[in-house]
Amino acid sequence: MRQIFSIAIVALSAAAIASGQQQNASRDPKAVVEQVIRKLDNERIQAQIHADAAALQRIYADDFIGVGPSGTVRTKPQVISDFTSGDLKFQSITTDDVRVRVYGDAAVETGRSTMDGQDKDKAVPHDTRFTRVWVKQHGRWRLVANHYSSNTSHQ
Repeated sequence: MRQIFSIAIVALSAAAIASGQQQNASRDPKAVVEQVIRKLDNERIQAQIHADAAALQRIYADDFIGVGPSGTVRTKPQVISDFTSGDLKFQSITTDDVRVRVYGDAAVETGRSTMDGQDKDKAVPHDTRFTRVWVKQHGRWRLVANHYSSNTSHQ
């Protein structure tokens, strides 16, 4: 009888631990959204480097507006056209100091970018800071706004 009791205690303890882990994961939906945004942003970077129009179409919201590091304002159709035509091209883009803050169906991503690329044959600013706004539309996260500024202080 004592052995059955011990087995029951171990089984109940394991179930409680597993339940607690599931509850902790489900209690932090912001962490899940942050992971989704970071993944999408990495996909966006690769889509820009490889001029992948289908991926850009999927990631950018239809009403997207962006201000590039050179001060150029672009809509979604302009972004896709500039990448596919070769007017805007990047050899590399890296990000650091990235922070994602979640507000329900909206998220704000900030950080630093280091970019090697050309915008109509002029080098894009190498070191920038960015702010991106993501919104969940029809069950999918989309980039609705993007703004870069030169980061000459390197802080």
